[in-house]
Amino acid sequence: MKKLNIKSENCLLEVNDYGASINSIDLGKLVRNNLPELKNYKDYPVKLNLSIEFLGDEKLEVTPTGYEIPKEAEENK
Repeated sequence: MKKLNIKSENCLLEVNDYGASINSIDLGKLVRNNLPELKNYKDYPVKLNLSIEFLGDEKLEVTPTGYEIPKEAEENK
């Protein structure tokens, strides 16, 4: 089994209209640069566990406006 773990206790996440990056490195490039033997346009079955924990005292508040929240999403709050 091949496995790629990317871990940091203190890094910078940047998001924009084109994607997301960690410490100014695109997430796709992080995977591609560390798993260079992967072939282009091939669907690889994988198990994925992505966890992002925001540091600092600021709380992330999400307030959807004009959208109806599905019942199951409200139950998971």
